[in-house]
Amino acid sequence: MPLRRRTSSENESRTKDGYPHYMLKEIHEQPQVVRRLIAEGIDRSGRIFLPNLSFTAQEIRAFSRITIAASGSSRHAGMVGEFMLERLTGLPAHVDFASQYCYRDPVVAPQELTIFLSQSGTTIDTLAALQVARRKGAKSLAICNVADAPLTQNADAVLLTRAGEEIAIAATKSFTTQLTVLYLLARFIAQTRGEATQAEPTAEAFVSRLPEFLEGALACDAECLNFARQLQKYKDFIYVGRDIDYPIALEGALKLKEISYIHAEGYPTGELKHGPTALVHEELPLVVLATHDPSDQDSLLRYGKTVSNIREFVEREIPVLAIVNESDREVAALTSCVLRVPDVPLLLQPIVEVVPLQLLAYHIAVLCGRNVDQPRYLSKSVVLE
Repeated sequence: MPLRRRTSSENESRTKDGYPHYMLKEIHEQPQVVRRLIAEGIDRSGRIFLPNLSFTAQEIRAFSRITIAASGSSRHAGMVGEFMLERLTGLPAHVDFASQYCYRDPVVAPQELTIFLSQSGTTIDTLAALQVARRKGAKSLAICNVADAPLTQNADAVLLTRAGEEIAIAATKSFTTQLTVLYLLARFIAQTRGEATQAEPTAEAFVSRLPEFLEGALACDAECLNFARQLQKYKDFIYVGRDIDYPIALEGALKLKEISYIHAEGYPTGELKHGPTALVHEELPLVVLATHDPSDQDSLLRYGKTVSNIREFVEREIPVLAIVNESDREVAALTSCVLRVPDVPLLLQPIVEVVPLQLLAYHIAVLCGRNVDQPRYLSKSVVLE
């Protein structure tokens, strides 16, 4: 009996490992790619060693400030990295749009480190920003998913995110690996400079368990589908988060826009009453990042304010979907629309809380009949301004 040749659709299904879309497959690959990163960057004693970072200890101790330049999802990762770097290293950090960096003629400080984040390493804005930074004398570090790319070839130092090939245009596993690398980098710089990591006294015990926590976040997939069925009818969304959660609100809104074509905006929670709350009504859902770290007094204070905000919105009959800790009781008492993620220290929260936002955007887009892997007018790398 002759062997039957596989059809193209069968080959495609096989490469997706049974998932209906590459995007969903890549969302579910996040625990394994983060596990690989951690295995390469942390020794058995819990110390960060980043063997591929080519800066000397003397150069790292001399850093005076840090600038991050990136675009799209990579910029949101950089905004999270700003919190990580400042709190762990004590160095001032700033995030810029890569597309704006070279136009504003940036002032580069002596011994400044400029970090460039890119999934592909071919984004034209980021490459232009790298050229400006190098010309002005900054030390340059590329954080990228592609080893042999223009960005990695021209930077002074490189850290690879090792997410593997990401076929879907919307960034998912490349985003979480960027966050993981930024956290490891912040810890490594602090460790090298002899800075006390008082901002994260318990984090060391949690970092090696990040893949486990990501698997816990993925467990809300069915609930995300359920809420997507309720939310797909809406035409506008607002995502909000405080402190380090704000960039994740931006990323959640971007994911929804990219693949469902539904209008969404991200704001710091505290900024809603400075104008945007005038837009909020019964037909505009709020997605609220309401996780907190019980061991961090500032985090508890912010959480209390967020609970008060949610109470007010629920009383006004505004649709609210909240991302909360597994241990949360207060928000769950106000609204039944909650997605739970594992309890982790403050600076690790973004890595787990972005997962339900990725899944929510994915399911809404599928229910709307969109091509989630190849959204209209978008490409994996922006090579023209």
